[in-house]
Amino acid sequence: MKALKVVIWSLGLLALGCAPTETNGTGSGGSGQTGTAGTTGSAGTTGSGGSSSPGTGGSSSPGTGGSSSPGTGGSSSPGTGGSSSPGTGGSSSPGTGGSSGTTGAGGSSGTTGAGGTAGTTGRGGTTGTGGAAGRGGTTGTAGTTGTAGTTGTAGTTGTAGTTGTGGATGLGGSPVTVSSSCKTPTWPTAQGSTVTISGTMNVSGTYDGKMALHEGTLNDCSAGDQGSTKPILDVADGGTVKNVIFSVHVGDGIHCEGSCTIDNVWFNYVCDDAISMLGGSGKTATITNSGFKGARDKTIQHNGNGSTVVINNVYIETAGKLYRSCGQGCSSSDKRTAMISNVVAIGTDQIAGVSTNDHATLSNICTYRVSTICHNYQPGSDTDATTGANGTGEGPSANCTYKPSDTHGLVDHVKAGVLTTDVICTGRNSAKDGSTNNTACVTGFENCLNGCAPGQYGFKQLSCSAGKYAASGSGCVMSSDATVASNLNGTLHSASATATETNNNNCTSQWAWGTDGSGKYCVCVFKPGYYQASSMNSTSPSSWWVWDCQSQWW
Repeated sequence: MKALKVVIWSLGLLALGCAPTETNGTGSGGSGQTGTAGTTGSAGTTGSGGSSSPGTGGSSSPGTGGSSSPGTGGSSSPGTGGSSSPGTGGSSSPGTGGSSGTTGAGGSSGTTGAGGTAGTTGRGGTTGTGGAAGRGGTTGTAGTTGTAGTTGTAGTTGTAGTTGTGGATGLGGSPVTVSSSCKTPTWPTAQGSTVTISGTMNVSGTYDGKMALHEGTLNDCSAGDQGSTKPILDVADGGTVKNVIFSVHVGDGIHCEGSCTIDNVWFNYVCDDAISMLGGSGKTATITNSGFKGARDKTIQHNGNGSTVVINNVYIETAGKLYRSCGQGCSSSDKRTAMISNVVAIGTDQIAGVSTNDHATLSNICTYRVSTICHNYQPGSDTDATTGANGTGEGPSANCTYKPSDTHGLVDHVKAGVLTTDVICTGRNSAKDGSTNNTACVTGFENCLNGCAPGQYGFKQLSCSAGKYAASGSGCVMSSDATVASNLNGTLHSASATATETNNNNCTSQWAWGTDGSGKYCVCVFKPGYYQASSMNSTSPSSWWVWDCQSQWW
């Protein structure tokens, strides 16, 4: 469109040069160089926005004589004096700004300021003639100022809500699942006819029990007889016992007089010990693929000075300890070594109890309801050493070698999707999260699991804050066993806790509730580490239950 206008303007200049001089006006309203197309165009009032006064600088663009066409004198004929009347700038009316000069520039486009060069002074052209000075378009009427809406009535001040209870601190991380390295075996079923052994049977070479049930005539281990000394099998140096399931009257189990191999042997009940290593310097007892239940105290007793016990791929349930190096009455100068790996333990107080003159190495220990992985004792004594974590007898030490990654909580035994670690804490005395008695974090065990609730049927995750243990916010994650969870549900049972009971005393009705009179609730349960107490404090030797009194866990 702009190109077409330039052509028309150019033709107008050519025509102007050839047209005869008019009597009334010499300038056309077109693009004459001097812009004398009629009476001298008034420049309009300076700087007006073009309301009605001629020669305004336009409505908003500075110094323009019109809306867009630069000062054409007529509708189409460039620079003629008019169609009939001389000197007119338009079609018939003399000197009009033409039909399209809506914003009529004051002069066509006079070189010296047609319509104002940059609108600095708002003149509509300096001398533009060619009819009456074109009037700038009228200033657009500004819209009327909108009536402000009435001020809204402020709403009444809302009542502040009660402060929300803060949620428990999140554990962070993804929920952990049970380690693939923890493989719980299936307890075997006896095959064939029961084998009865009177007193003690001596074994040299290999004895294969062919998975038959073996019953003896010795102490009844189902009652937890701790006075047993005679074994049902006495194995000579180099002997092997395999594929045996023991019944209840088995006395002191198996004695190894030197090196021995015990493989695929299962004890339903244990009296004082299941297996005793008596072999001396350089001898090794190897115990594999076996299982133990119902041991009020230790299961494997290691006495022989200078000997080694290797335990691999075993299962233990409801016991005091899996392994104990020689304790009370043993020489403090003796040295024993134990290698313990691939253990699944449930309801056991300690995996290993080690005197400070002995040494045990543990790996891949999988536990639920276990108090301590490794416990340190003073030589020849059942008194705790102080060489473990935080000055206790618990956890890694010079005598107990294991890493956090060697421990795995059997988290499939509690509610899923809550815990974010399966590392087992060093012990319940060395890893505490109380507000006043919390202990220092143990390196590598900053996030770990302790047992909680009576009988340790739950897992509580601890975290490390400012160098001290703190609750992670998970609370006590309870057993996934519906019966256990229901019996330990305080919402259901705490109202029935009216009788006053003494912590760790024997009780005769499993899952009964009571109180210690000091704000703790007591439940009659299997409590790891107190199976001996349940027997000694009971008028019924077969009892395995004690009162476990704890602060509210639900």
